[in-house]
Amino acid sequence: MEDKVIIKDKYLYREFTQRSANEGFLFILFYITLIVAKETPKAFAIDNIDASLNPKLCTKLMTLLTDLAKKYDKQIFLTTHNPAILDGINLNDYEQKLFVVSRNKKGHTRMKEITVENKPKSSDNEPLHLSEAFMRGYLGGLPKGF
Repeated sequence: MEDKVIIKDKYLYREFTQRSANEGFLFILFYITLIVAKETPKAFAIDNIDASLNPKLCTKLMTLLTDLAKKYDKQIFLTTHNPAILDGINLNDYEQKLFVVSRNKKGHTRMKEITVENKPKSSDNEPLHLSEAFMRGYLGGLPKGF
């Protein structure tokens, strides 16, 4: 016997199994399962949560995971190199934190918290999306030299 996940897509006339689902869908299913499962520790980490996901989906995923983490009393530490993930973070919510981790010239790890108060603004003092601030290099965490 093989266990299957039956998937129904509103645009397809036939159901299919996880064997035909794309990698991004399976990652999202895994992340949700991690949060809702009683067996998962109260605190855990996911490295490179953006893997195989559409940028707009990354932003939506962050809001979904935040809601689920609150509902199921979980704390999640995430890493990403994808700016779209950042736009799903609500810095006005005290339970959500953004840290930029980098290394100095000696290789020592440095960490800087990005808050509503120190979130970068545009040259005309307008708020920037976190993704834009990251890509402009205002947050840090980007390598220098290329």
